[in-house]
Parts: sequence; C-alpha cells; structure tokens
Amino acid sequence: MLDRNNYDCLQVIKNMSIKNCIIHSLKRTTESGEVKINTRDVENPAEGPVVSLFTQLKQNFQRSTQRQYGMFDPEQGDNPLPGWLKQYENESMAFSTVSTKITEHLKSKLEEISDGFSAHLLFVVEELLEESHLYLFWINHTQAQLIDSDMDIDTIDYIDSSKLSFVLKLDFNQWQVENWQQYLSVIAGRGNKDLAQAFLQFSGFISSVNLQQQTDEFLTIVDEYAQTLTTDESNQYKNKIVDYCVEQDMQGNPVNIKNLSEELNATEPEHFSDFVKQKQEEPKEEIYAHRNSLKKFVRFYGREKDLSISFSSDMMGDNVVFDLEKGEITLKTIPKSLQQQLAKYIKQSS
Repeated sequence: MLDRNNYDCLQVIKNMSIKNCIIHSLKRTTESGEVKINTRDVENPAEGPVVSLFTQLKQNFQRSTQRQYGMFDPEQGDNPLPGWLKQYENESMAFSTVSTKITEHLKSKLEEISDGFSAHLLFVVEELLEESHLYLFWINHTQAQLIDSDMDIDTIDYIDSSKLSFVLKLDFNQWQVENWQQYLSVIAGRGNKDLAQAFLQFSGFISSVNLQQQTDEFLTIVDEYAQTLTTDESNQYKNKIVDYCVEQDMQGNPVNIKNLSEELNATEPEHFSDFVKQKQEEPKEEIYAHRNSLKKFVRFYGREKDLSISFSSDMMGDNVVFDLEKGEITLKTIPKSLQQQLAKYIKQSS
C-alpha cells in the first residue's frame, strides 16, 4: 500500500508529463450566426481535474477505431499550423500564443460553414519517455437534469469525455524524421460532414495510410507464415499476433514488426520479421492496423435473418467440422448455456 508521501511523489511524476496545457472555447448559437471565441491568456495548471480530464480523453482517443494517420498536406502551402508549431518548438513563440492563433485559425474555417456548435478546446503538450506530443481535443458537453437547493428541477452541462468528435495529435519526434508520413493522427467525427471537413481543412491533414489495405496485406503474410507451421503452432501464432496488434492499437501505437517477432519467438527473434520483410513489396519496420479486421482474422462469423454463427478459427477441425460439398457445419461441442436452452425447449415441446 502507498503511503501519502509515495502517492504525492507519483502524482508529481505523472503531472510532470504535461508540459503545457490550456483551454479555449468556440461557440455559434444560431445557424450562420457569429462564431464567438473565448481564450485564456495564461496556461491552465497541469494538476487535479485537468490531468484527470486529459487522461480520460487520451485513453478514449487511443481506444478509438476511427483514428486516421497521415501528415500535413504538402500541397496546402497556406496552412499556418506547421510554422506556428515550429516556432513553439524553437521557443520563439509561447504556448499560450500558439494555442490562441490555432483557435483563431479554426474559427476562420468554421465561419465558412453555417452549422451551430459549442465546444471547448483542450490543448496539451505531453512529454513522456523522451517523446513529445501535441493533443488538441474538441470537448463535447451533454445536458443532465438536477434538483437544486430550492428543490426545483434544473439542467447542467457536463463534459462527455467518451464522445470524441474531433481530435488532432502531432508526434513532434516523428515530425522531425525526414520523409516520415505518419506523424499526425486525427479523429474527424462522421456525425456532421461539414464540421468534419472544416476541421480537416483547418488542420491541413492528409491521410497517408490505408488502414484496411495495410492490414489485409499484413494478414495475408501472417497466413502464409502460419502455413509453414503445424496446425497447433499456426493457431497459437495467429492468436498471439492478433492480441499483440490489438494491444498496440489500443495504446495508440503502431505495430513494430521486429518487436512482435521477438514476442513470438524468443529463441529465434528474427524468424517472423525476416519472413515479413521478404514478403512485403515495400518493407516497413512499423505498420498501423485496422482493429476490426484483426479481430475478424481469428474468427468466423455469419448472419442471416434467423441465424447468427460466430466461432474462433482454432475450433475448426476439432469442435467444428465443415463439409464443403454439402455446405453443412457440424458442432461437436456447444456452450452449456445453449445446451440448457435447447434441453428446455425440447422438454416443453414434447
């Protein structure tokens, strides 16, 4: 159990990861009305509720399957964001000034559409393990009812950290690498097409990764690799690969092929990575993966109007037998809950 001194020490270390933090707001109350901006002059203290809110938003961003990866569009020469962020990096412009300019730039893009909105913008620069990231969260609010001190019903707006409409993340370290094209990651909500388009234009983001295609190519290679193994090893390796890739995606990290290879086989740590390298048209040390495609890779599923079937691929041959010619599936074992339901149904029908 932690004593108070150790707890305070851990809190200080945790808070030190936030280098800069500030909140601004944008609002348009009526369609095509004026966009009002409210900015802070000084940064928010990186402590208490701010740290808690950032942690929640960051975790939900990492877990989201809507992330896109890319870079600043080189064709968008009038995008001021790279210049301002470079000035922040070389300390020629204060963080509060940069965040205000970025907010004003977003305001100008939102003035080109007519939709109403209300949002707070949380800017955070996090420095952790010698890596530096800028986060910009568009914070949504949800209304809830309450009973006040006079026993009257009132409403209150509260932060809904689980709903991420728009997020921009910049990896400063990757941005400095020549020809690196995956230093930006964004979420641009699908609920409002005009707002999403305005946010993407504001950021100058252009996608450089086709997640579905990249994942399909990788899983094809995994299938080829699995065919070189015994049936038991094949299923084991497939599950390990998917678990590793999903875990990395949940943490917002790319899949490092070399690290994955070491996880798979400590005795021959380069066996899998060498195989992948030989099969890739353009060898990549890291890839981003589409989480839903990964999960489907180790499961078979199908659904029609009155029937839904789903099972792990490692059940094929033992517990599940498929007759290709007849198009029939035989289940040798079924879940106990299903057995009980069937037994009850048969008793009632007889």
